[in-house]
Amino acid sequence: MILRILRSVNRAYPFLVLGGYMVAFALAFICVFTFPLGALVLIIGSVLSLAFVVFFGETLSGIEGILTRRALKRNRCPACRMGPIQKNVAAYQCLGCGVRFEFDGTQLSQEAPDMETPDANTKLIVVE
Repeated sequence: MILRILRSVNRAYPFLVLGGYMVAFALAFICVFTFPLGALVLIIGSVLSLAFVVFFGETLSGIEGILTRRALKRNRCPACRMGPIQKNVAAYQCLGCGVRFEFDGTQLSQEAPDMETPDANTKLIVVE
């Protein structure tokens, strides 16, 4: 339950931060014409808060990675909470939902199925 909540917070966090900075920009833009000192305070505060925002985001990602590795060791998929988990040479893969995870707990993106590569002996047909 905690892992699912943390995963959803981690997925929404960058968009929330972007929205917050856009609101601060809009307020600073309005303050330029009404109260110039307020615009200066908002811009300096936004720049200084960036370090805390990045630190908090990295902390959330680290906690998610720890909980994901724990779930994978228990043979449970963090995405669908089912199993079984197949351990490949390169990554973990859930046999239920097909999601793949690296050994450090990060989820790999869903890729399109690989196209067959043409052999060297295949002939190219040109239609005119």
